[in-house]
Amino acid sequence: MSGVAKATGQETGAGCQVYLIGPPAADLEVLAPALEAALAAGDIVAFRLRAAAAAPETAQALQRICAGRVAFLLQDEVDLALALGADGVHLGDPTRVREARARLGPDRILGASCGGSRHAAMLAGEDGADYIAFGELGRPPRPELLELIEWWSELFVLPCLAEGAFDRGELERLAGSADFIGVSDKVWRHPDGAAAGVRSMLDTIAGA
Repeated sequence: MSGVAKATGQETGAGCQVYLIGPPAADLEVLAPALEAALAAGDIVAFRLRAAAAAPETAQALQRICAGRVAFLLQDEVDLALALGADGVHLGDPTRVREARARLGPDRILGASCGGSRHAAMLAGEDGADYIAFGELGRPPRPELLELIEWWSELFVLPCLAEGAFDRGELERLAGSADFIGVSDKVWRHPDGAAAGVRSMLDTIAGA
């Protein structure tokens, strides 16, 4: 069972799964109902709150929505994760993994963004990351990113999250190699709402 699935009971053997990433700003009145709709629309393995310095009250409210449904992760906020009892933390800097693991203990989820670096990903795994992420959220991937993720999945057991602004063809290709695909704007900015965005992603992955 992967690190992301620790809090959800979901097996990596289920294939590629959707990993939902929050928008840059956390307007609770807007985000809370959108998150509720997204989680009700289909199977999601985790939600990551990435708003910089999100108010503890906002994080706690979103955590309650996720409770018992998906893993709730905070972006970089180790102190807040410990204070709230969040399921885990995702680090933008993979060199912080060892320190964060020591503080979070063995049971909380810890992920790390590694860009396009094989070396950073291997070190993050050695330092205690439960999963690593390749790519850059919101940016179209270069062809070598897709090749990197395929290479990783063939050689390593440590789960891999793919992040980027992927088109349909890229998503279909990634569904055969990445353990998780990070989704953000395709859900929050979907013209028919967050639930439709999730269903569209799940349909694409299932049809790959």
